[in-house]
Amino acid sequence: MHWEYKTVSENLIETKASQWNVSKFLATLLLKKGFLEKDDIENFLNPSINKFRNPFDFEMMGSVVKKIISAKENSEKIFIYGDYDVDGITAAIFLVLAFREIGIDADYYIPNRMDEGYGLNKKTIDHIHKKSGKLVLTVDTGVNSFEDVEYARNLGIEVIVTDHHKSVKNDEEDNILFINPKLSDNYKFKFLSGAGVALKVAQGVYTHLNEDFSKLYQFMDIVMIGTVADVVPMFDENRIIISKGLETLKNTKIKGLVYLAKYLKLYNKDISTTDISYFVSPLINSLGRLGNSKLGADFFVKTDDFEIYNIIEEMKKANKQRRELERMIFDEANKMIQQKIDKNELKYIFVASERWHPGVIGVVASRLSVKYNLPVAMISLKDGIAKASCRSILGVNIFNILKLIENKLIRFGGHDLAAGFIANETDLPEIELLFQREIKVHEHNINQPQSIEIDLELSIDKINKNKINDIKKLGPFGLGNKHPYFIDSGVKIIDPKFFGIENRHFNGFLLKNGKTYPLVAFDLSSKLIQNSKNTVYDIVYYPEKIVNRGEEYYQFRLKDLKSYKI
Repeated sequence: MHWEYKTVSENLIETKASQWNVSKFLATLLLKKGFLEKDDIENFLNPSINKFRNPFDFEMMGSVVKKIISAKENSEKIFIYGDYDVDGITAAIFLVLAFREIGIDADYYIPNRMDEGYGLNKKTIDHIHKKSGKLVLTVDTGVNSFEDVEYARNLGIEVIVTDHHKSVKNDEEDNILFINPKLSDNYKFKFLSGAGVALKVAQGVYTHLNEDFSKLYQFMDIVMIGTVADVVPMFDENRIIISKGLETLKNTKIKGLVYLAKYLKLYNKDISTTDISYFVSPLINSLGRLGNSKLGADFFVKTDDFEIYNIIEEMKKANKQRRELERMIFDEANKMIQQKIDKNELKYIFVASERWHPGVIGVVASRLSVKYNLPVAMISLKDGIAKASCRSILGVNIFNILKLIENKLIRFGGHDLAAGFIANETDLPEIELLFQREIKVHEHNINQPQSIEIDLELSIDKINKNKINDIKKLGPFGLGNKHPYFIDSGVKIIDPKFFGIENRHFNGFLLKNGKTYPLVAFDLSSKLIQNSKNTVYDIVYYPEKIVNRGEEYYQFRLKDLKSYKI
């Protein structure tokens, strides 16, 4: 990986530190992020719920809110239909809890990934019809369920589609009520998660009823988990959601999250977006990946200790099974890739197998895309049907590629860099040829060297409480707001302990100037030179605060390393 390091003028740093009334260290990091104006700094450093956009900027929000209020006034139950991933589950549960808090009768339906597949379906609509349902809200799904919406309407069921995925149609159906930032002309922030869109609907309802917003925001940790899990850009409203959500999580009203934090041993530290991504989300997601998404939703609403304990046990079992499947699929896919005639000339990865679980291929596709820095289509085959998860790289829009070959697909959908499709297995050879043709158009973006941008050269023994606090002010971190990265040289790594699938990760200690510091490194084991006392490293890292039994200390999270002999 290429390390990029750009310096900032010392005079500019001093001038801005004085103007912004911040330390030179923080001023440097802000300048590296491209900030120059004080007002922008104020908004960035102080994300506030008062800065949420007006939910009625969505063109159809008024009509949507009226439908929901009408159901409340007529004592009708509203069915919230969520997708089976973390974003969809949290979006559904958030709306249910937010609605119940103000006297709206709401229940949730989470489809089974294996039996029902993606999107709204007739089986679910029939189920709701039998329960005399009159109003359905989809969350994190439904944007492409045109026929199913029409089917529901013929049964006397109104469907409101709230989603954040792209539409496969060029022109939207005028008679479908939808809330989707990607389909709105007036709503200027396009990158809400499904849970974020659900929040906007709830804000619209609460505003119309003049309800106390503290009732709504007590569940912001649920929205935050969905937002982090869906890897959306962490600026604008997402920054507010995540900041407020992490704060809410400290005193969460969700009993299941209290138990889960204890199991994951997260209650002794400031929980970060990384903790949500690496530990919380995979456990919740594992249930849905293996076909039991509803249990993941139940986790957020159950209050009985025994029931919560059992759900967490099921999460642990499912996550273990998911890891085993992931390892098997990853190994098999790698062998297929290595057998290519000239893997150095690969422009994309297109692999399929009847042995692969459709709920796990998306995780593996992400890993392969990172490993090979290529667009990936991983396909699970069963009974003549191919279900694919696709992941891509910057500069290659996988959704647009699928849209160009949609005449060969039964169904497709997703985002620019993460999408999926269903097709007949017999059409796969032709689909790959079309896929190859479209990838070739973007060939100039393929096999570009990966790089990491370094903010400052900073010895690990110079890290102190003030610097940690300054870094924290820049969070939450993620897509669109990367964590500041620092570089240090001449560091030794001692007593490494390996963990994770294929021992990809390790922890241990850094040794610098006679002092040791705890470290953790994800996906870097292959770069570690073992059993060599004469090896030192240049490291790219960031520090994080850990609180253990009331004692604070710093841990260093490595992002990359390069070894050399002394």
